[in-house]
This record gives sequence, structure tokens and C-alpha cells, in this order.
Amino acid sequence: MKVLVQNTLTNRQWVAFDRAAGFSIGRDSGCEVRLDSRFVSAVHARVERADRGWEIEVLPGANPVEIDGKQLSSGQKALITGPARMRIMEFVLTLIDEERPTRQVDLSEQLNELQNLLHANVLRRLDLRAGWSPSEFSPEEAEQLNRLVDDLLLGEFRSQVFESELTPLIIRRAMRSRLGDWVFRRISGEKKEPAAWQTLGQNADMEAAVRAAVLKVASRLGLAENRPLPPNAEDIIDAGFEGAVAPVVQEMLENVRTYLAASYLKKSLYDIIFGLGPLEDLLRSPSITEIMVTTPSQIYIERNGRIVRVAQAFPSAESAISVIERIVAPLGRRIDRSRPLVDARLRDGSRVNAIIEPLAVRGPCITIRKFPVFHVSVEDLLRWGSITRPAVALLRACVLNKCNILISGGTGSGKTTLLNVLSAMIPGSERLITIEDSAELRLQQEHVVSLETKPPNVEGTGEYRIRDLVRNALRMRPDRIIVGECRGDEAVDMLQAMNTGHRGSMTTSHANSALDAISRLETMVLMGADIPLAAVRRQIAQAIHLVVHLERISTGERMVYQISEVTGLHPHTGEVELRDIMLARRFADGLRLHPTGYMPTFLPEMVDRGFLELRSWFEQVRA
Repeated sequence: MKVLVQNTLTNRQWVAFDRAAGFSIGRDSGCEVRLDSRFVSAVHARVERADRGWEIEVLPGANPVEIDGKQLSSGQKALITGPARMRIMEFVLTLIDEERPTRQVDLSEQLNELQNLLHANVLRRLDLRAGWSPSEFSPEEAEQLNRLVDDLLLGEFRSQVFESELTPLIIRRAMRSRLGDWVFRRISGEKKEPAAWQTLGQNADMEAAVRAAVLKVASRLGLAENRPLPPNAEDIIDAGFEGAVAPVVQEMLENVRTYLAASYLKKSLYDIIFGLGPLEDLLRSPSITEIMVTTPSQIYIERNGRIVRVAQAFPSAESAISVIERIVAPLGRRIDRSRPLVDARLRDGSRVNAIIEPLAVRGPCITIRKFPVFHVSVEDLLRWGSITRPAVALLRACVLNKCNILISGGTGSGKTTLLNVLSAMIPGSERLITIEDSAELRLQQEHVVSLETKPPNVEGTGEYRIRDLVRNALRMRPDRIIVGECRGDEAVDMLQAMNTGHRGSMTTSHANSALDAISRLETMVLMGADIPLAAVRRQIAQAIHLVVHLERISTGERMVYQISEVTGLHPHTGEVELRDIMLARRFADGLRLHPTGYMPTFLPEMVDRGFLELRSWFEQVRA
């Protein structure tokens, strides 16, 4: 275990420990990882090797420790199964386990090879290419496929699947997949019938036995069928799955274990042939926010702000390209060597970017920004610590007062999520028009017109950009226009809309701060129109009322970091001026949005119209 320490007060960094052994953390000189601070106990915590990783224990009487954004109080223990980030007062410790469990890795690679070999055998015997379309199969041919796969599993592949050291891994993966599917259905409330290919070869009695086993595992993890699932259900499963599944599998009848192993390999195969391949299970995981296919054999996910590699892989580059084609074809888009990159969306609204050769040197690359399975609400943001109640009250008043709002932040900072939440505050009586490259916004109101850009066709014609749609939206009698993201010359028309009676409009922009967002907006306007800079700045100062900036902090959490009013132009330099209304400050319990003391110029108007009750707002601030 290698331990890197950073003192956030002095910014000093050093390697404190680098040995294949347990260690103690504390102020005492006898501790292997010594942290010189009066807030750190003599022996604050111990880290020891465990069966499935490393176990950390915070000793009684010690101050709490934060591990990957989760607090661990004195006397508590936690299991670390991969790289971890730990905060003890002013110290941030990065724990890296460089001793990979090689045997488990070898088995995972062997299982991937087995699945790839099964896929290749099926394609060869049916005389199909890797990137064929599932629409080419009739129900009769699908049944023929299922019989062929049964013959392969019970014949050529029997010993590898049912009688080798891979068998326990296959059964564990099968149970984890089934448990993940159970969690998804519980959280999403999905009731639609599965596609025909998803039930190929299923046996009702065996499925009932497997479902009973899944519920037993869930029960051992404290997750009950008749009680609501906690928000961190998948974290609970990850932490305790291995210990909970082993006794349940041992109790299974042999024929149920055989069916479970076979059904898992069938599912993996049919996902590739008919669905989105290894992405299917990842897309159904509620806690995964991003899926990144670096190469067909390397897939990473983001969960709880951390990026980790997963065991899933595509069998070939051709199958990965086939999946990309299945995603973009229903949207009228295409991808090939002459047009090797594409933006698209999945049916649930998740945003997809794909790039292939010759631009992607190592093979097809896919990035999916997942939509949450549930609508994120203000209460969710409050529970996650992404925003404070005073900030919510202020932003709600600004939305009702029809302030024009620019939301800024870096990639993955939560701009679209906040835009969705703010849009939900708009009265249902207003006519809204949303404009996006790939439709991601999910507005709750009834009177909504959603517009989406269109790329050029094969002849290079028929393209409609955001700028074209903004211009057209002005003729559609909107009360408000919401642009998913301003990234180019459409900023000209967006400002024109805000300045010509369409108050209350909103958009987002990539930027490192609220001030940077204004600078970027200036640049984007200059890209689209031959206008003097002074005139551009006047337009911005008149059009934008509020800039809300989001940050993704070191723990991976996203938060509203800055709320600023555009107050006008500087009398000497002519630059657009901002005044911070609320700004993130560090307190003992971490970063928190806090009022600066400045009151926005439109505050009296919001109070007079009853959108903000000043006394209760001050009480919330003081609390």
C-alpha cells in the first residue's frame, strides 16, 4: 500500500508509506504515517489487510475521518477495495494498493476470453459478421440461435463453463447482475415488459428459484423487498456482496446453479447481438453517472465521483462499432470513416459521444453521460450538499421574477442537472421552448416545445444548428427560451432573445468561474457577429441578470460554488462587472455556500412581488 499525503494548509506533499503491510496513522512518532497536528490523535486510525482489500478502523476518541466523501466516526470500520482518498482534518491521504489481486484479474481475463470465443463461434456457425443488425433476425431464427448457444454451452464449452475454476466467478457475476437489475427496477419503478431477446431461453421455474436466491442475498445485505431502498443501496451491495452471496450459492440446487451460469453467458452474448453489449448492465446501474469506453477491451465508469475500471469488455472493435450504429441510426445520424465522430442520445435521454478510426487511434471510443433514473429534485440537491436552503430560496425567487440566468461550470459539474431543477420552478402556465444539441432536459411542465439540432445528411445539406433553432424559436411565441448549452455563435441570438422581451430565459456554458463565463460569452458573440466589443459588453450587461457557477470539488461531489449578479459595466474599463451574492467558504464541516453580504439590485422587486420572504430568508442564512 502506497500512501501519499498532502497538507492542504501548506500544500506540502510526500509519500508517507510504501510497503506491503498494514500501518497506523496518527500524531505519535511511532505511527508509520505521521500527521503532525493537534487535531490528530496520537494513534488516529489503523489500516490492515483484509480478505477483499484493506480495512480501516478509526480508533475510539479520534476525530471523524472522511473516506471518498463519506464520514467514518470513531470506533467505526470500513473496507477499502481500491484506490481511496481519505481526509483527516487538514491532511488528504491518497491510498493506492499496488498489489493487485493477480489471480482474480487472471480469472476475469479468462472469462472475457471465454465470452469472446463463444461470440465468435456463434457468428461463425450462423455465418454472420460482427456488426450485423439485430433486425435481420426473425423470431424463428432467434429460437434457432438459442438452441445453437445451448448446444455450445452443453457441448464444446461445457467443461470451461460448468466444471472449471471459472464457474464460481461466472455464478458470482450472474448473481451480481441479477441483484443490480432488481435494484434498478425497484428504484426506477420500471414495469415495461422486457424485449423478446431478453427472455430467450428462460425457464419460468428456474427464474423463480433464481429470484428467490436474489432476494435472500438482498435480505442478508439489509435490503428488503417490502421496504424502500436507501439511496446508497449499490454501495451497500458493493461492500457486502461477496460475504452475502457465498452461503446463498452454496444452498442452491445444482440444476439452479447450472441454469444461472448458462443464463448469464447467454445474457452477455444476446446483449452484444441484440442490445448494447457490455453497456446494458452499466446503463441499468442507478449509481453510475458516466460510462467511458476507452478501447473495446477497456471500460471505465464514474461512481460517487470516482473513476474505476470495470470487468466488462467488448469482444471486438467491430461489435463496439455495431453498438454505436444501433445508438445513432434511430436518430437519423451516422458514423463511418468519412464521418468518424457523432453526438447522440439514448432513449432515456443519456448523452452519447462516439469517435472511431481514423480519429480514435486505439479503436472505437464511447462516452455516455447517464441520465439519472429518477428526476433530480431540489430536495435531492440539498441532501447531497450541492446547494443550501438560502440559495434555493434565492434562485427560486429569481426564476419566478424572470431573471435571465447563465449557469457555468466545468465538464461534469452538474450544469444540466441544475438547469433541470431550476426549470421545474417555472410556473406551468408559461410556454417554454428548449433547444439542445442532444435532448437532455426533462421539464415537468405540460406546455413545452423541445427542439434538437440536426447534422447534415450524406450530401452535406439539411443541417440545423442551435443558432437556426434560436432564431426560429423567436417566431414561436415563447415565454421563455432555454438553451441546453451555448458554445458558439448562437450566443448572439440568445442575447437578442433575452433583450427583446423573453425574460426568464436560461442557458449553460463551460467556464472556470462566473467571471470566466462572461468572458467566454463575449468571445462567443464575437465569433458570430461583427460587433464592437463595447457593444457586446453592453448587450451582456443588459441581458444577463445572474450567473450561477458550479464546481466539482476534490471528493468528486458537485456543488453550487458561486451566485453572482451582473451589475453593469465598469465606468473606466468598460468590462462587465459582477458582484457575488453567495460564495462557497470553507467551514469546519467542509465547503458551504454562504452569503457575502451583498444584496442584489433586483431584491426589492422580488420581495415586493412576494417571491422572497426576507425575514425567513435571513433566518435560513443564520441557521
